[in-house]
Amino acid sequence: MGCMANVRNIFWTDTAAGTITSCDSHGANVRTIVSGLEHPLGIAVSTGCVYWTDYGAGLVQCAKLDGSAVKILADNLPMPRHMAIDERIGKLYWTDSSANKVQRSNLDGSGCEDLVTGIPGAGIAIDSLGGKIYWADPFEGKCNLRANLDGSDIEKLTTGLGVHVGIALDVKGDRIYWADAETDKVQRSKLDGSQVEDVITDGGAPRCVVLDLAGEHMYWTGSASDIIYRASLDGGEIRNMVSGQGGPRGIALLIE
Repeated sequence: MGCMANVRNIFWTDTAAGTITSCDSHGANVRTIVSGLEHPLGIAVSTGCVYWTDYGAGLVQCAKLDGSAVKILADNLPMPRHMAIDERIGKLYWTDSSANKVQRSNLDGSGCEDLVTGIPGAGIAIDSLGGKIYWADPFEGKCNLRANLDGSDIEKLTTGLGVHVGIALDVKGDRIYWADAETDKVQRSKLDGSQVEDVITDGGAPRCVVLDLAGEHMYWTGSASDIIYRASLDGGEIRNMVSGQGGPRGIALLIE
């Protein structure tokens, strides 16, 4: 029997400080790994690399996990928001709320293409084996959407939401989670958008959420409280992992 995967590090963007920050799985050893950015927002982690969007500079960038070897993967983007990685096929996805697009490229930034046009987006998540993209539109539609990995067959899921930004998937559990800073909630539904329920109702204005399915935990950034939180997947056992952050927004986990 193999070992259960464990969270090794938590990474988040700090839009106010212009940094990428990391800590260990216990919330200790907090350290800035990249500084001097304009307004970093979305973040994703894969083996050996951390990726992020900087909506102030109009960039998608990456670096090694220690913050070295920073590279620009895409530039001249109007308003890149959040991002997700499909490691199975080696693709990087991001939303753009000004260009009203969902885009993707290879992990090295090559082969950039538009998948969805005419819809603004924020948080994004990928179900690679299921062949689906999920993303949030907190601007015009106030809804969650999904489409095929090539951007076809767009479906509108849950509607009537607030400023919901971060999205995360539990495909095996048939659940999509999202963070809503306006309602101060983390909510979830079935993947088809039905059976919406509140998971967290006092989350410090949750901005982005990420799941550790093996450990049965979720983590989120509190944009008003400036705290990185952890709770069980059903919203119990809430813990403040890291406090005193300037403007935490995107969040990602390195799981090994």
